[in-house]
Amino acid sequence: MIGPKQDRPTAADEKRAYDVASKRDDLLCQRCLRWCGAPQLDHRQNRQSGNTVPSNLQTLGLSCHQWKTEHPRDAIRDGWAVPRWGDPADWPARRWLRQENGTVRAAWILYDDVGGWDEISASEARRRMEGGDS
Repeated sequence: MIGPKQDRPTAADEKRAYDVASKRDDLLCQRCLRWCGAPQLDHRQNRQSGNTVPSNLQTLGLSCHQWKTEHPRDAIRDGWAVPRWGDPADWPARRWLRQENGTVRAAWILYDDVGGWDEISASEARRRMEGGDS
């Protein structure tokens, strides 16, 4: 079944999405949290009309972005990419979370479109990626 047509985001909507994701990620590579080349706002799901939204954007340094491009299956499995058929707002992502004591830990999250995220368990991330009921 074909759903209703979605309005295309305006240039201002896309700029806002880039600004939100930049601020959320502090322009740090979310895969390695190191300097691995110039930071880039990457589309988790390959760019297509209407998907430049904060839940589909992440900051990756040049080397990590290149890795993601060269290893698409691993990138999907490891939470750095969204398959073409997936919904970025419902597809688990990996992220480093800062702790109160100054350390960081890797976590599975779901990005939202206002600049935040919700942490989910590893088992919930796998269930979602393997097509379990939501």
